[in-house]
Amino acid sequence: MSEIAPAALRGSDLVPGWLRRLAAIGWRLLAAIALGVVLIWIALLLSTVTASIIVSAIIAATFAPFVLALRDRGWSRIKAAAAVYLAALAVIGAAIVLIALAFLPSVTDVVGALSSGIAALKTELAAATIPPEVGKAIEAATAGLQAWVATNASDVAGSIASVATVGILSLFLTFFFMMDGDKAWVWTLSSANTWRRDAITSSGHVALERVGGYLRGTAVLAAIDGIAEGVFLAILGVPHAAPLAVIVFIGRFIPYIGGLVTTIVLLLATLATAGTTAALILLVLIAILGFVQGKFLAPVIYRQTVHIHPAIVLIALPAGAALAGVIGLFAAIPVVAFLLAIIGAVVSVLGVGPVQRPSQNPLVPIWLDRLGQWSWRLLVSVGLLAFFVAAAVQLPIVVMPVVLGVVLAATITPLATRLKRRGWSPGRAALGATLGVTVLVIAIVGITIVSLAGPAGEMINQALVGAGITNTNGSGLLGSLVALVQAFGAGILVTIASLLSSLAGLTVVMLLAVLLTFYFLRDGDEFWRGFLERVEPARRSHVEAAGSRAFGVLGGYMLGTGAISAFGALTQFAIMAFLGIPLALPLAVLSFFGGFIPYIGSFITTGLAFLVTVSTGNTTDILIMGIFTIVFNIVQGNFVAPIVYSRVVSLHPAVVLMAIPAGSQIAGIAGMFLVVPFLGVVAAVWRTVLRVLDTGPVESLDDGTGTAGIEDGAAHPPPPATIATSGG
Repeated sequence: MSEIAPAALRGSDLVPGWLRRLAAIGWRLLAAIALGVVLIWIALLLSTVTASIIVSAIIAATFAPFVLALRDRGWSRIKAAAAVYLAALAVIGAAIVLIALAFLPSVTDVVGALSSGIAALKTELAAATIPPEVGKAIEAATAGLQAWVATNASDVAGSIASVATVGILSLFLTFFFMMDGDKAWVWTLSSANTWRRDAITSSGHVALERVGGYLRGTAVLAAIDGIAEGVFLAILGVPHAAPLAVIVFIGRFIPYIGGLVTTIVLLLATLATAGTTAALILLVLIAILGFVQGKFLAPVIYRQTVHIHPAIVLIALPAGAALAGVIGLFAAIPVVAFLLAIIGAVVSVLGVGPVQRPSQNPLVPIWLDRLGQWSWRLLVSVGLLAFFVAAAVQLPIVVMPVVLGVVLAATITPLATRLKRRGWSPGRAALGATLGVTVLVIAIVGITIVSLAGPAGEMINQALVGAGITNTNGSGLLGSLVALVQAFGAGILVTIASLLSSLAGLTVVMLLAVLLTFYFLRDGDEFWRGFLERVEPARRSHVEAAGSRAFGVLGGYMLGTGAISAFGALTQFAIMAFLGIPLALPLAVLSFFGGFIPYIGSFITTGLAFLVTVSTGNTTDILIMGIFTIVFNIVQGNFVAPIVYSRVVSLHPAVVLMAIPAGSQIAGIAGMFLVVPFLGVVAAVWRTVLRVLDTGPVESLDDGTGTAGIEDGAAHPPPPATIATSGG
């Protein structure tokens, strides 16, 4: 007994080998799955951003071959992207107009025909000799389908503001993806080894071809089906053939399920209006069309660009519907096509290790070990970031004064520095600069309260009247514009009412922010030096340079954005006052604050001003205000704002566009105002922070150029046999 006790006490002998391997693989899989769940949760939390990115990426991938073809002919990036973008807008816009003209006027009739078809089907089933259980199952399936469609349709209609925001963001993002999508891909992979980057880039091209080929092929086949089945309906004498053909066209973008549902819809409409014989003939014609399409048309149109097993499709579609409703149904297959094209290369590059550093755990594949190690560390990092964000959102009375104090201090530091050069002491210079900005803030807040407290409701009502007039002049095709103005107007009124109701708390926040601004200006250098003393001497200069860049970003952004906003608001006020349009002052104040929300803010506020002009002005006034609205948004969105954001905060306009709704969904109106300067600070310091946190040699620290320590591909060349198969 004493001889076997030591062996029995050894942990490795107490656990079977299969269990050790299972545990080693299990925790890594759990970490990867948990990370995936967290990322999906974040994507759903930021649903507006996620939907905008997916829609823009799908459209850009669809038209990418044309952009690349123009570049190969010597066209510049912006010229090729602009040409294809305008052509894509024309094609998509024409399709939307045709669908609206064919479908919207007959919605009520189509719904009535479907209801009649369901009633006729119930009558036929009652007369037929089929088991009652089968009839009940068919009725339950029909009722469930009707309920699902009604629920998702009401959800889309009820979130018109979110849908409009996604549309506006996608409108801009698509152009940026067409112009700089490949640059973004290269930047994302810039820190990877050369051979890993090349392998993933190769698979990325395959993914782009698959997604684009799938969308182009699906659009062609959907058009063929819609036209052909519309002709079938017309020949059989079924009314409303055009709107039913539109339903077929839209439904064909959802594989299998879409075709099945649209076929049922057509059969029900035909059964209700043309009888059982016509419905049977239609079913035979649709079956023949499906055979011809699957046997001859689809292989030629898709050209082997899409390789997705039907089983995967049938899993992806309900998953997409469960996560994102109707939008998830449309986006599921393109997303799956992209993942299937790139996942092989990702696993390959994760599974290849340098010869001198084999896997430390022989029980686990190298790629899974890397995935697990990355996953749990990323989970910790995401959790830490979520903690700070949650603390900031839950304690605004503490966080907001600090944030505003830092922003104001960074903005007026040049003024305090100028006063010091004139001989003022640091305390006097800080006090003078703080008093100056305090007077300015009080004046802005006072003008805002006076101008918006009373006329806000009238301003939104006039904009609604203008939207109604525009819809009437557009033959009723702009009905969504009225709902859009209602949604945004309600949001503006709620925000104004919330600020006025919490005026006492806002006053406290501003008072604390002003006091903190003074102390930051007076003692900020001392605070910063105390912090730097605790940094390792060899890394101190890099941290100091990063802090200076971050402080400069804050000040430059606020000054630049404030100047743009003030110029736009004053110009709008001058034009409206000259034309004699009412509510010029509150609309100008609203435009000033809207200017601090890049792209979207000015787009909305100038649009409201134009609609008020439509409601209250004459034809000349409307023409002049329309020209100003178009020119101002084009110049600001395409020239002024990109220059400011790229030079001051070092952010691409696409990042700015995605950041705004993300900030809104995380922290409301404050998040929309502060997210861009926050990301500007991150862009200025993130490389240095990562290098400082790294355990590598100090010589590899980033000096601000972003080039230090990126390439290490030469040290770890890829095994040729493994990478040869990773491209697809």
